[in-house]
Amino acid sequence: MSILRSSFVAAAVALSAAAAQAATVIPVAQDGSWNAFTVDALSTSAANALNWIDTDYSPAAGDADTLSFSFTVADKAILRVVDLFAAGDVFNVSITSAAGTQLLGTSAVTARDLGDAVLPFAGTVAEAWGNVDFSQLEVVLGAGTYTVTGSLLQSVTDGGFALNSTAGSLSVTAVPEPTSLALVLAAVGVVGLVSRRRAQV
Repeated sequence: MSILRSSFVAAAVALSAAAAQAATVIPVAQDGSWNAFTVDALSTSAANALNWIDTDYSPAAGDADTLSFSFTVADKAILRVVDLFAAGDVFNVSITSAAGTQLLGTSAVTARDLGDAVLPFAGTVAEAWGNVDFSQLEVVLGAGTYTVTGSLLQSVTDGGFALNSTAGSLSVTAVPEPTSLALVLAAVGVVGLVSRRRAQV
C-alpha cells in the first residue's frame, strides 16, 4: 500500500510541477496587428514572477501561465515589442528558432517612479511606439518558425520599490519578397503609363 501511495504522491508532484511550468502559446498573424501581454508578479508564482503572461489569465490556482508567441516566416518579417504601461519598463526578449535562441532586450530607457509628475502613460500602442520614453525593440527575422517569450528586466518603481507589474505588446509584419515587390512596382508603372496615354488622347 505504501508503494501505491508513494507512486500517487510522486505523480501528483510531477503534475503540479508541470502545471507550474505550463505555457500559453499564441499564434501571431503577420499583418502588423498588436498582441498584448502582461507582467504581474502578485498573480504568478515566484518562478513566473517577471515572465510575460496572458492578458486574460485566470489565477484560480494562484499561478498564471507564461506566455509565448509563435509564427512562421516565409521570407522576412519585422518583429516589434513595446512597453505599454508606463515609461521606464524594459523587457528581455527571447527569440527561438531552429537556428537557436537570440536573447535581446528592448531599448534602454530612464528608470522612473510612479510618483514622477512627468511620467507618461501610454494611451495607445501607436503613442507608445512613437515615444522614445517607452522601451521598444524592432528586429528583422529571416525565413523560419519562431517562438518569442519575454520577461521584465527593469520595472517602474512605486515609492522606490519595483512595481513588477506592467503591460506590453508584440507585432509581426511580413516583408514582401523582392520579386513580389518588383512585380507590384512594375504593375503600378504600367497602370500609370496607360493612364497617362489615355489622358493624352
